[in-house]
Amino acid sequence: MPLPASRSRFGPPGIDVWIFASGVVLLVVTVVLSRALATEMGEMLTRNTVRLSLSWYALTLCVMMRLAACDWDASTPAGRAARDCWTLALLCFLVHLSMAFHYYHYWSHAHAFERTREIGGVGEGIYVSYLFTVVWALDVSYWWLRPTSYATRSAWLGIALHGFMLFIVFNSTVIYETGPIRWAGILLFGGLAAVWLATRRRRRSQLAGMAPI
Repeated sequence: MPLPASRSRFGPPGIDVWIFASGVVLLVVTVVLSRALATEMGEMLTRNTVRLSLSWYALTLCVMMRLAACDWDASTPAGRAARDCWTLALLCFLVHLSMAFHYYHYWSHAHAFERTREIGGVGEGIYVSYLFTVVWALDVSYWWLRPTSYATRSAWLGIALHGFMLFIVFNSTVIYETGPIRWAGILLFGGLAAVWLATRRRRRSQLAGMAPI
């Protein structure tokens, strides 16, 4: 028997508003504390905002993996919560990007290109970062402006988008980082894999329960 639509809802109407408001407050607190407590303000602002962005991104993926088909047009609290988390992840990432360009690249594309070449060996990799940002912003905008169309788009578009983004995140946290950041990246991907497997197992059980005897 299929689950009733209410089972896909994560809370009462209005929880999405609280999620978004809490996310904005958390971002402001992160920026204020990074400025007030850190000796290397630019480094802490850049690192803490990207950590916050990745946390929201991980939460978004966990929520997305539990959404029912009726949630994707953001007409349910669950769908709106997922969209809010997705938007907050982007907002934190844009703040991170601004901090990186302000404190590390002095708003110079040439400097960012050279820095990318020094770290990764290929300066053109900066264009991948630009593409990452643009694609993410377009996806968030699409979900807000055309939610019905977003809900009915091909599943492969979502798979391709998150495959690309997770590839970039994996390289940024596991391949090119060391120490605590690398371990945090490994835990992040291990946790996401565990949630994905648990979700698949749950859905298979539901389908088995719906099969005719």
